[in-house]
Amino acid sequence: MNDTVRTAIVTGAARGIGAGVAKRLAADGRQVAVFDLDEAACATTVDAITAAGGKAMAVGVNVADSASVAAGVARVVEGLGA
Repeated sequence: MNDTVRTAIVTGAARGIGAGVAKRLAADGRQVAVFDLDEAACATTVDAITAAGGKAMAVGVNVADSASVAAGVARVVEGLGA
């Protein structure tokens, strides 16, 4: 049995398809980093995941900026231990 916790990063996860993907991954047992340009907008997705017993964090990231992505990934490593 593998007890390794896996972490997913989902971009555009504040709403729509991205939010649906994030929730599904969480339901499948993944920790989820909810990436979106507007970090505050991620709260609804994060709240839905945690209310269902999952673990998630919101991260404001501009995926068009490599420095922003690197900083976001560093936050995920620190926050979720990924």
